[in-house]
Amino acid sequence: MIFKEAKQKAEQTYQHLIDYAEARWNVIALEVSDHTATIATSVVMGICLGLLGLFFLFFISTALALWLADLLHSYALGFLLVSVLYGIIGVIVYANRKRWLFLPFMDKFLKILYRKQNDKIV
Repeated sequence: MIFKEAKQKAEQTYQHLIDYAEARWNVIALEVSDHTATIATSVVMGICLGLLGLFFLFFISTALALWLADLLHSYALGFLLVSVLYGIIGVIVYANRKRWLFLPFMDKFLKILYRKQNDKIV
């Protein structure tokens, strides 16, 4: 009689353990899928905003080059000045790439990856 009750308790405990492990696995899978979806959405949003930014930059650069060309009476000189401006900006950004690009992107990625369920995404 005692062995039968002990066997039943052991079977119930084993079943509870299996149920707990399955529930924990499902929670982990949901958290991973939530983080993956959030990161994928952020990447797609970044790509869309980046493309819009590139279009804006292209048109504003062309307008600036044409305006400078009109002032200087030379298309080549207008476009050259705009390219020199981009070269200077590129050198400055390259020199500060870790502080301006790498660290903010890494910080954003880690905030998304390690956020709690009730936290808002910034």
